[in-house]
Amino acid sequence: MLERSDNMGKIIQLDDNLSNLIAAGEVVENMASVVKELVENSIDAESKNIKIDLLESGLNEIKVTDDGTGMSQEDMRMSIKRHATSKIRTSNDLYHISTLGFRGEAIPSIASVSHFEIISSLGESGYRLFYLKGDLKEEGSSIPRKGTSISVRYLFYNTPARLKHLKASNTELSYIIDYVNKMALSHPEISFILTNNRKTLFHSTGSNDHLRVLSNIYSLDIVKNMVMFENKNQYFKVSGYLTKPMFNRSSRNHITIIVNGRVIKNNKIINAVTEGFRTYLPIGKYPIVLLKIDLDPLLIDVNIHPQKLEVKFTEERMLLSLITKTINEKLGTLSLIPEMKEEVKAPQNYKYEKLNLKETAEENPNLVKEDFKNYIDDLVDKKIKQDILDSYKTEEEQLEIKKLPELEYIGQLLGTYLIFQNEEGMYIMDQHAAAERVRYELYYKKMSEPKIETYELLIPITLNLSNSEVFELKDKFNIFEPLGVKFEVNEVQSIDITQVPTWFIEGYEGIYTEEIVRYVLEGKDITIGQVKDSLAKNLSCKHSIKANKFINKNEVKKLLLDLDNCINPFTCPHGRPTIINFTVTDIEKMFKRIM
Repeated sequence: MLERSDNMGKIIQLDDNLSNLIAAGEVVENMASVVKELVENSIDAESKNIKIDLLESGLNEIKVTDDGTGMSQEDMRMSIKRHATSKIRTSNDLYHISTLGFRGEAIPSIASVSHFEIISSLGESGYRLFYLKGDLKEEGSSIPRKGTSISVRYLFYNTPARLKHLKASNTELSYIIDYVNKMALSHPEISFILTNNRKTLFHSTGSNDHLRVLSNIYSLDIVKNMVMFENKNQYFKVSGYLTKPMFNRSSRNHITIIVNGRVIKNNKIINAVTEGFRTYLPIGKYPIVLLKIDLDPLLIDVNIHPQKLEVKFTEERMLLSLITKTINEKLGTLSLIPEMKEEVKAPQNYKYEKLNLKETAEENPNLVKEDFKNYIDDLVDKKIKQDILDSYKTEEEQLEIKKLPELEYIGQLLGTYLIFQNEEGMYIMDQHAAAERVRYELYYKKMSEPKIETYELLIPITLNLSNSEVFELKDKFNIFEPLGVKFEVNEVQSIDITQVPTWFIEGYEGIYTEEIVRYVLEGKDITIGQVKDSLAKNLSCKHSIKANKFINKNEVKKLLLDLDNCINPFTCPHGRPTIINFTVTDIEKMFKRIM
């Protein structure tokens, strides 16, 4: 028996099969990641129609068929090899990537953990290859249909640990649907069809119309309340659609980010989007936004994530600032008083499920060509396109829209709600929410002034802090100076308030300062902007008109005038509506005066 020498090397070269299995651990996370890689290849192949057929949510089979450029026999064989790609040839190409795929890892990784079949044709003749565990088992001629069809069966059959940790079938299917939704939004010029167990779940027409794709994803009521936005600077162009704040979600997943045609994940960009909605949305709610970012490929690095889901930007701060500013300014031009309307419904004989066709074009072409087209044309084109035209009104018109309508006060309900009327209908205002908005904007404006007026306290106020908090606060005095607050350490090693801004209400100097200190010490806010926002919200809530408090007509008039002068008079700082509207038509419908 040959004994191993201590001098023999411990490091070995892994064979291709094991290397592919390791790569599959990064690239092939679940069925949705397989769909992603195959669909991206189809898009790179200049396909106009892409069909994704699933069996049992993709666990039994994922089949992606396209009408792209197709591959020769030689390229088909090369596509299964590791790091084989047609997208890049030199290191310089990494900085000019315009395709979705380029690594050459996905196909061999997928083939190593499945029964893998690829059929492709350049149009004259077709060829078929079948792989098992990444090894070629069968090959031969096939039909000469231009394009490529890839079938992935029994995914993870040879990696039971990965198979065991897949989620429930419907959950995995939801990931695939979500991904196809986003790909259709990033490439509206391509028709996508997604089926599961031969039932159509999604069908986009490839009409190059983002709104039409959005109508396949969301209810018509949401889509017709979407508004277009667009802006640019010297490096970036941002554009897309956002919904009015009353249409929101509990998850960030409805913020779709597309960079040069690539769907990405980026928490900083999501935060920039939500910052643009600051004070327009309730706490814990997120907007529905389609955000497209276009830039020179030199300003982006897409080679930092195995699944190419994350990217790095040059001049990232400028991008984030542009996004927040664009969204906030667009919201500032909209009329955001919620109307209590009945949801628009489709005709009873119309077969649809969230506007996703239940029947494919092949099964019932008349449904697509007639009913679907007419229904969408009538409800989407007329109503949504009018909203788009409204978003391009002049600045004077936008300012006119943003103001509250002329209102006549007619009474108070339950000591909490103020009731108004005009020729358009009835308006109900939450007096506490309205007062909160007024005070929030007042406090935030005062704290944001370049030079804050201050005054010295004749008698310093000592903060009630523990010894550890005293030492922690000493290192953070600089955070308070832009707010006009100054401290000194006294003889007993406690901290005194010696200076406050003039906008502090007399007698509340200690309370206001302690609010600021509490936020800083609890680590909730670390930047001066966040401190201002949180403090303004907290103070406005505590020191505004409360519910169940009677206010007279003069106080109502003053509140309405102050609210009308706010930048955003439609929501409180926490995103709740300040005022809602019942139109005359809505009221007459409720009383069955009209049908």
